Amino acid sequence: MLRAMRMDDLDAVLRIQREAYGDDYQESAEVLARKLRLAPDACWFAERDGVGLGYVFAHPWTAGAPRLHAPLASLPPAADHGFLHDLAVSPRARGERLGGRLFAQVLDWSRAAEHRGLQLVALADAVGFWRRLGFVPCAQALPEGYGVGAVLMRLV
Repeated sequence: MLRAMRMDDLDAVLRIQREAYGDDYQESAEVLARKLRLAPDACWFAERDGVGLGYVFAHPWTAGAPRLHAPLASLPPAADHGFLHDLAVSPRARGERLGGRLFAQVLDWSRAAEHRGLQLVALADAVGFWRRLGFVPCAQALPEGYGVGAVLMRLV
């Protein structure tokens, strides 16, 4: 079941994040909670039988990427893009197309908000996944912390 994310989902989100990424890209509950507070209509959680299986955080943004591991102070007042900050699926749900369903939620949200575009940072091993969904690389430098091979991408 896909539903709007709640603050009490953050423990499960942190578990899924660790399962999906290992220890390399762990963001704190503080950073994720701030995104949820700023854009509650752009964050979803997937569960089955009360067990969290996946999540997605998105928020309004301008072109480019926000810093990783840093709480957003606020959203840009003239945000004209959607930014898909993080989408992760537990290995227990792989093969169930949950990532595609979570992405569809973000895409619907971004279109309903009439954003000019949707952007994300793809980690090196996820570039192919996002290309298959229509994203192309942008020639813009990323803030530190995203790791070697990470790429800013936009949906065409």
